[in-house]
Amino acid sequence: MSAPTTPATAKARAQKRRTTAAAAAAAPAPAPAGKTRSPNPRLRWLAFNASAAGAGHLTVWAVTGDPLAGVDLMARMTISIPQLAAAGLTLVAAYGGWRAGALLKGLAARPVGALLAALWGQGTAPLVRDVLDVIEPWGTLLSPLLAAGPVAAACWYGLDRTARQSGFPVRWAARVPLATVTVSSLLYAPGVFL
Repeated sequence: MSAPTTPATAKARAQKRRTTAAAAAAAPAPAPAGKTRSPNPRLRWLAFNASAAGAGHLTVWAVTGDPLAGVDLMARMTISIPQLAAAGLTLVAAYGGWRAGALLKGLAARPVGALLAALWGQGTAPLVRDVLDVIEPWGTLLSPLLAAGPVAAACWYGLDRTARQSGFPVRWAARVPLATVTVSSLLYAPGVFL
């Protein structure tokens, strides 16, 4: 039969176990043979996105036969920025009108609120064009990003975000459109204005 333990000895043993466990956790683990450093996560991220963008550009080049096929598309999208912005504002305004209609009583409050807000959003193209003219040096520089931004957001929301829980090949394939759009907007934006 063992001797009864006092609270002081039990506390001392528990303290000793904690300090031994903390010292063992703090001690660096020996490096496996042949591997001295862990891989840098920034380099993995860069390789992941660069290979996806490269695959996307090679696909565009193979399909169109022109390595700079995105310049014409970016130029056309840049010219239609007021219409694209008005379409985006229409969708956002319709959603806001639907949400604001929930505050009012009545069966038709939400659809009427969404319809009125969407009608306002449709008429904003001249306003966007005037704002871009007022901020002229910046309007010209920001137009390619305004054109490619919604496309990149749609690629991220529709493909990349949904593939997060999948395996590596699926995540990489879902990243190809987003990386291609992002790199294309950075590469082709200066070509639009030269």
